[in-house]
Amino acid sequence: MDKPYVIIIVLDTLRKDYSKGIEDKLVREFGFTGYENAIAPSPWTIPSHASMFTGLYPIYHGVHEGKKRKVPDVRFREDGTYLHEVLASLGYTTYLFTANFFIGPDFGIKGFSEFHDTLKPLIEDRDREELNRVLKKYQPKNGLELVKALMKEKEFVLPFKVLWRIISRYGEGWPKDKGAKVTNELLKELNFKAPSYIFINLMEVHEPYSLFEGFTDAPVVNRLLGEEPELVEKWRKGYPEQVKYLEKRLVEMLNILQEKGVLENSITIVTSDHGQLLGEYGGKLGHGVFLHDELLRVPLLIRLPNEEPPEKENGYISLARIKPLILSTIQGKEFSLTSEYAIAESFGTHYPYPNLAEDKKELVQELEKYRLKLYHRDGTAVFNVEDWCFEEINAENEEEFRNIAKKLIVKHLSLFAGKGVAK
Repeated sequence: MDKPYVIIIVLDTLRKDYSKGIEDKLVREFGFTGYENAIAPSPWTIPSHASMFTGLYPIYHGVHEGKKRKVPDVRFREDGTYLHEVLASLGYTTYLFTANFFIGPDFGIKGFSEFHDTLKPLIEDRDREELNRVLKKYQPKNGLELVKALMKEKEFVLPFKVLWRIISRYGEGWPKDKGAKVTNELLKELNFKAPSYIFINLMEVHEPYSLFEGFTDAPVVNRLLGEEPELVEKWRKGYPEQVKYLEKRLVEMLNILQEKGVLENSITIVTSDHGQLLGEYGGKLGHGVFLHDELLRVPLLIRLPNEEPPEKENGYISLARIKPLILSTIQGKEFSLTSEYAIAESFGTHYPYPNLAEDKKELVQELEKYRLKLYHRDGTAVFNVEDWCFEEINAENEEEFRNIAKKLIVKHLSLFAGKGVAK
């Protein structure tokens, strides 16, 4: 039997409770099977994708944030075991289509046969370095303060460059469209020969949700700390609108793949890398750091060629199960997708926040700890590894579940014993 196509489509930032329309459409019109219990291994992009690529939890693959490791130093480490590398060794031509700059050569993903950047950056690399220098020096609180800081540094051209690119993008449909249209145009043009592996990251549901949003609002840390109340309603209105637009483009994408004869003989997985906070928990916005359901429960839809997809069972599915599912299916082996439990991990903030006021510094420092969340058939628990204590337990029998959870957490950590956690 010929090797099947492999397609993974990541609907970046789509949380489970907003995905029903997309799930219903894919099940009804394209024969997918949807799963209710999928868990992202991390609340942000890079570690979660690394788990999909390696089949490992973040603590094991090591591609995650830490107290002293922040973006841009959180990078993928291709070592021959990543899914695209393994498939290439099996004769696959590998294609990467991404609107997310984290998922590409700048952050260590260089092993695909073809790389297609579907959303050009607002700022060129040369200008980004200068902008980062100014941001670090002046710590502007909003877009106006940033422009003033650039003027002080005699950077008169950069604001106009960015403004022109924003206006140009807006004319092309941004921020509603963040690369899906370009992705579909590329899919139409390319001829995929079996066996091919196609990985797509779509950013339509990711912020910003309105023009100039990212340039006039306060820093990301304020959103995570719940200090941007005027943004909450904007995000709550904009997020579902983006989901609807994403659904339209996703259906178009699947139709293109179907017309090309790729979808029928393919292992196709549609999922999300993490969710998004929309003002819950005291007005928090965005993603990363926290281990809330809104960030970790994600949609998962699977379509296999000429066979039934894995059974729906009582338990949880980590996105780290995607790699072994694909390889087992290619090899014709049985694979149990669902496990008794799944784990998500956070090691702190993934962006550096220098020069914070003392009150904010204390709040952020408290976040800079290794925590994990256990999803188990009998309940859920959040465990602070650094302080060695449970911070949250949800179960019918809390005391009994505390013992179950502690054993599983110790087992999880013991497999990593002696290697150390990123500091």
